[in-house]
Amino acid sequence: MVSSALRFVEEEKTASLRKRMNDAGCVFKFLVLAPESVVDVNESIHRQALNVLHEMLLSEMLEWHEHRIKDPAYQNTQKPLIGWDLESAVATPLSRDEVLSLTQIDRTDIFERLALYASFLYPPYRAQFRRGESEAQSVFYEWCELLGLNDPEDIVVVNWVDALNTELHTCDDDIFGVTPWSDYFDAGLEWWGVWCLTIWNPKRRTISALIASTTD
Repeated sequence: MVSSALRFVEEEKTASLRKRMNDAGCVFKFLVLAPESVVDVNESIHRQALNVLHEMLLSEMLEWHEHRIKDPAYQNTQKPLIGWDLESAVATPLSRDEVLSLTQIDRTDIFERLALYASFLYPPYRAQFRRGESEAQSVFYEWCELLGLNDPEDIVVVNWVDALNTELHTCDDDIFGVTPWSDYFDAGLEWWGVWCLTIWNPKRRTISALIASTTD
């Protein structure tokens, strides 16, 4: 159920992009919302957007579960749950330079901080676009446009997983991983990494949310 302060927008474009990205093997989940015009968009609204994202993720998993248990071999499979302790999540606003870096397509190392294009293109099994790199870049730019990332001077982007360290980068001698606020991130914290951003675009008055966590 959508928060009373938020409503879905750009649903047709979102559905189209989700399908194209999913078909190619991208692992990001995302949505685009709009607040009521009288609402002051603060951290609370960003958190509400994440709660709507949680509802969407859970709905998708329940749909998958219902389909799976039709097979007698899996009829005893338990319903999926997603732990979501959002109160313990720390909001880390990105600087202007960090926001600008999100849309750069020359950053292709998934282990580089905030290399969004790298994670878009390189899940554990590389995303496969029919027309290759040119299509990948085109879809990425379209995605950034939908999310509201193409107005970097005015937007507010909040990173909700900045403190999480993947096991690949954790050294027990000097760095201690932070307990994730959702078990949704468990897979990504094995090695690939995790994403969770909210994006407020005041010109469009849209607030978007994206999330990713996966392993091989």
